[in-house]
Amino acid sequence: MVEIDAKIQINATQEKVWKIISKIDNDPTYWKGITRIRNISKEQNVVTRYVFLGKDNKCQQRVILFPKEGLHIKWLKGPIIGIKDILLSAHGNTTTLEIQMNYTLSGVVGLFSKNTTKELQSEADLALQLIKEELEGTQQNPVLEERRLWADLIHDKK
Repeated sequence: MVEIDAKIQINATQEKVWKIISKIDNDPTYWKGITRIRNISKEQNVVTRYVFLGKDNKCQQRVILFPKEGLHIKWLKGPIIGIKDILLSAHGNTTTLEIQMNYTLSGVVGLFSKNTTKELQSEADLALQLIKEELEGTQQNPVLEERRLWADLIHDKK
């Protein structure tokens, strides 16, 4: 079982933060492990989709949008099974954005759970930072280093 909790304070209203996170087709912009998305169905505020991780790992998700409150993402099939919640809390003109993940990793991913946990935490922290930078209009200088996607750990034979 992998549990991740990350949060950040953003100098933007809850409505502005919601406008960014509710555009779930843009997830690959913020979540670097996601390489592409294919929507299967959409009914009101529920989207069922395939999410492709790394080079060739396909997962099925059900995303429930709770307007201005957050997202509930259930990983249904694939190397990840579990829940990711993205929660918004307004504090006047600022908003706390929190990500909570509770995953069970299957297959080879489960064998490298310590490395995968670190990568998932890093990915959640990076997603929060990228959302914050977009909303606040700031951009930090990128750190140039070799970046491996946590999803690619599946194919490592170390």
